[in-house]
Amino acid sequence: MGILDLKTQVLLIDLYDQLEGRLEVSIGAPQYDKSQVDILVDNNLIQVIDASSLEGWGYIVRATYQGKKYIDDIQDSLHYRIQKFLKRGEEIGVKETNDAMGISSVSGPLFNAWIDEIKVFCERYLKKHPLYDSISSTCFHKKNIHAYPDMMGHLNALLADEELDNTIHPEVIQPKKTKLSFEQMLEEDIVRCEKFLADSQDTDSGINLYVEITGKYDAIIPNFGQGLYQYIDEFHFYEPDISNETLVHNMKKLTAKMKTYQITNGYRVEKKIIIEKDRYEMSNKVFIVHGHDELAVQEMARTLEKWGFEVIILHEQADQGLTIIEKIEKYTDVDYAVVLYTECDYGRAKEEAKEKERFRARQNVVFEHGYLISKLHRDHVCALVKGNVETPGDISGVVYVAMDSNGAWKMQLAKNMKAAGLNIDMDKFLS
Repeated sequence: MGILDLKTQVLLIDLYDQLEGRLEVSIGAPQYDKSQVDILVDNNLIQVIDASSLEGWGYIVRATYQGKKYIDDIQDSLHYRIQKFLKRGEEIGVKETNDAMGISSVSGPLFNAWIDEIKVFCERYLKKHPLYDSISSTCFHKKNIHAYPDMMGHLNALLADEELDNTIHPEVIQPKKTKLSFEQMLEEDIVRCEKFLADSQDTDSGINLYVEITGKYDAIIPNFGQGLYQYIDEFHFYEPDISNETLVHNMKKLTAKMKTYQITNGYRVEKKIIIEKDRYEMSNKVFIVHGHDELAVQEMARTLEKWGFEVIILHEQADQGLTIIEKIEKYTDVDYAVVLYTECDYGRAKEEAKEKERFRARQNVVFEHGYLISKLHRDHVCALVKGNVETPGDISGVVYVAMDSNGAWKMQLAKNMKAAGLNIDMDKFLS
């Protein structure tokens, strides 16, 4: 497949933004150009499931493996980043438009953060671009009532510049050229299937994976549909509208067939590398390690949920006949963890007087903190200290955040999570 022209790339980015968190979307006239959409379909960058009920022409489309990979390949390009700035700008224009004495202007914390990020982008990548001075001036005069429409105009002009990625610091912004071999693709898909089967509650996500896997390997792996529920053999048709129980059965069958095909063809791919890559696709789950301070746990959980994250607290998860360490291994399949050091126990050296006793966290907190540092790495674990708690000496190089009553810790936690690569929605954070 050749490189898409800029206009078609913008269309693909827009569609995948709409598909984020959804199984499928309806598109059609007059909003979309059918010839452009068909280019994406022909290159298997999106999948047409059915004709929609929209007037004129219309499709119901889903994401594809190839489409997601193409988005990954172009996400470092300047055009991709500018498209993201434009989309955020449109949202900010809706949320922070103010009317005073009949004059409309855009201002507020989201607008200020947006302008500041564009300023950094401009200084880093656009110093040799003809629009550099104009963009810098608009950033400097961001309090001017015309700053918002001026900046949107600058961004649209940048987006229309076909030569942008070829002329501005090409050594920095060239799209990634990662291309998986078939062996690597097969191994990655096996890992994704196993990950779903380990926690199969998200049926929508599982069906999306099921549709992708069956479409990808039906023509490659012999008898791929044999033994599946709701499979029409003469049409090689895999019915996606199935129950969770049927989905789990079918995914187990398909995963076994993929593994058999992998072994019989002598494919040997380092699974550890694939799992590590998959982990850094950034899940939305955050694991909380805690002691007996229930108020601290609930405050942390409410804060993370308000920011849009799914909180994992070990004792709230199903035991499923697992030991404690097995539960920890199972439920720490996350991309970030928060450890709460609270005044739960007392401790001192045996030769010291009782007056030397200090507050300490529960032993499970210290153990799980070390375990998570090993599993996720230090930058994906944030330790917060509430009160006068002695912290463990063996991990004294770790930075601890004071969980103060004024809530300043929330900003520090948000910065740490953002630095680790998690998506912190500042709109939710500031609300």
